[in-house]
Amino acid sequence: MLPVSAQVEPYLSNQTYTYEEAILQYTTLAKKYPKLCAYQEFGLSDYGLPVSLFLINKSGKFYPREFESKTVLLINNAIHPGEPEGVDASIKLSKDLLADTAKIPDNVIIAIIPIYNIGGAHNRNCCSRANQNGPQEYGFRGNAKNLDLNRDFIKSDSKNTYAFWTIFHTLKPAVFIDTHTSDGADYQYVMTLITSQVSKMNPVLADYVTNQMDPYLYEKMEKKGFPMVPYVNTLTEIPDDGIVAFMETPRYSTGYTNLFNTIGYVAETHMLKPFDQRVEATYDLLMTVIEYMDANHRQLKELKKKADEQLMATETFALNWELDTTAYEMIPFSGYEAAYKKSDVTGSERLFYDQQKPYTKKVRFYNTYTPRDQVKRPEYYIIPQAWDFAIEKLKRNMVKVYRFNQEISLEAEVYDIIHFETVNGPYEGHYLHHSIEVDKEIQTVTYRKGDYVIPTRNLNARFIIETLEPKAGDSYLAWNYFDAVLQQKEWFSAYVFEDEALGVLAANPALKEAFEEKKENDPDFAANTFAQLYFIYKGSDHYEPSHNQYPVTRVMSKIDETVLEESSVR
Repeated sequence: MLPVSAQVEPYLSNQTYTYEEAILQYTTLAKKYPKLCAYQEFGLSDYGLPVSLFLINKSGKFYPREFESKTVLLINNAIHPGEPEGVDASIKLSKDLLADTAKIPDNVIIAIIPIYNIGGAHNRNCCSRANQNGPQEYGFRGNAKNLDLNRDFIKSDSKNTYAFWTIFHTLKPAVFIDTHTSDGADYQYVMTLITSQVSKMNPVLADYVTNQMDPYLYEKMEKKGFPMVPYVNTLTEIPDDGIVAFMETPRYSTGYTNLFNTIGYVAETHMLKPFDQRVEATYDLLMTVIEYMDANHRQLKELKKKADEQLMATETFALNWELDTTAYEMIPFSGYEAAYKKSDVTGSERLFYDQQKPYTKKVRFYNTYTPRDQVKRPEYYIIPQAWDFAIEKLKRNMVKVYRFNQEISLEAEVYDIIHFETVNGPYEGHYLHHSIEVDKEIQTVTYRKGDYVIPTRNLNARFIIETLEPKAGDSYLAWNYFDAVLQQKEWFSAYVFEDEALGVLAANPALKEAFEEKKENDPDFAANTFAQLYFIYKGSDHYEPSHNQYPVTRVMSKIDETVLEESSVR
């Protein structure tokens, strides 16, 4: 194991730190420079070891008031431990800054998660990254529960995510960076960059990163010898046909941090470039961001404040985004000529990139998304106490939760789920629902003492809406947490209900008309006697109103505070 003061870092020999080696580096630095840095632990991971945080601050202070007075950069490493550039780059960064106090920024607190996916880091191997050029050994993508933690930020099936939430809400960072390695096409760049999708970013922040911060990062990285291009997410098979900006929903790290007006980046080094180049490019990007934040700390804080003020005043929120293929800009791209040849393995045509034929040309960059759905902010969401699983997740995100102290009836918006589709196989431990459609009606709902009340007039509004609005792509409904309401509990025996069905139709002319029309126009329905009886049954008083009724309701008017009491944190 290299001592903390070693001049030759492992990455120069195509090696990366193990978990134990990385933590030793940081704990040693914390002991050596106690007035400049600190090593802290924030809850256990699924692996049983704590998720830790290393902080550097020139003032040597590490408490919430200090985090508020300065600008915070949060760096997350090894969410995918097979992509370890950030691990090595962050250790080198920490050593270099602490060895020369003049390099430590005056106005920025640097917070580093050394290794986030601790279970995956311990599942070390040589070969699971089939398309990657080094290092010789690395960790595994899945964590101790075989979860991809970069799909867990909203659903929180892992203890790691709970620890991240605590870190994030303690620091309230202005900027967040997640370090990764890319897959996909071959091209000349060592570093590509995902900027959190500007279409769904607060407009003030979107304008700022588009016109000021991003141009600075791209310009400085080119001067440092690592020119960048947006993450190469191709429209078709090859980059020549266009690059599509990545749409990170709240399941992803920057999709989550975006909900709280934190500027988010994902550093994506290219898998085929040598590991030492990838580490150095990541190091240079982190240093460039720190330099920018230090010079612009006041503006960053002012923009965050303005974005928060706009969030508080927003009445309509967008959900579910679609790429606008008519909107694009032409950007320079340095790639390799793509061609096809006969495969020696399959005998079919295969793609290859000819590194002997480099090019630089303009390609289309699609970076505009439009919302497919919009929803008006309610004053409150109300969650029946039976569904208290959601309350812990909300509270851990610093959401204020109240309970009714008595039974009360209120006018509320109630959703009925009229359509949804489900993926065919398990995805991150769930059978994810999508294409959800709902009907909404106003009802007088009687709530029980102890039911939960979630106000939305706060800075957690986007998180609350993304989790509790059923149509949202990463809602708790989409992630199966409310699946019990999708199963009908009471049924009928056909031979018994036959005797009642005529009476039901006679008493309900509208139902009878709809029934006859469906029989006439739908041959399958006309040939299916059970389907016909079920149609009548659903229109009768026997059918349970709770089937497909979303249990979370929306209240649009203010509730008398005397009927509410704050719910204590578990």
